Amino acid sequence: MAILGIGNAAALVGAVVTDGTTHATNVGVYGKWETKTEYGVKYLYHAELDPSDTDAMIVSPGIKGTWINGKKIVVGFNITTAGADVASDFHIEGSMDGKNWVMIGSSLDDDITPDAAGVQLYTVDLSDYTLPWYRLVNNDGLDDQAAIKFNFLLSGISSDYTEGLGLDGVSDSFIEGVGADPS
Repeated sequence: MAILGIGNAAALVGAVVTDGTTHATNVGVYGKWETKTEYGVKYLYHAELDPSDTDAMIVSPGIKGTWINGKKIVVGFNITTAGADVASDFHIEGSMDGKNWVMIGSSLDDDITPDAAGVQLYTVDLSDYTLPWYRLVNNDGLDDQAAIKFNFLLSGISSDYTEGLGLDGVSDSFIEGVGADPS
């Protein structure tokens, strides 16, 4: 089974991830998050991915546990160029070591309709999770999404732990999204 990270080449076509070996901090393979602001709310995304292997499992840049542990977050993707009409799935995975991964909870969507362009968002409740690493996953069923281009999206991270994102001195309201579970 092929696994592609976002990579960091000039044209993002994906880079091979080897589970059990490739660490989530490997920017050359996993790529990196960028920040964007829309109406005063910051969220994370990455440059558009045009995967070279459209039937591979595709994973997001690493998400540090300190950013999202114990929170409710919003995750998703923006399909910028529609792909094939197949039943590709979407979920979040966690890791104790940044190399070996398991699905958190259940699939967020068993059919993301990759043949339709647009944004799809999901709420993830990590109130009971404290893991060092997370990542978003598209297409672990290995359906051929032919011609798809997209970006992963993430909102609701803790502004207390945003090292490496260029968000120093930012208040919680700047990037909070859904936030902590009030119950």
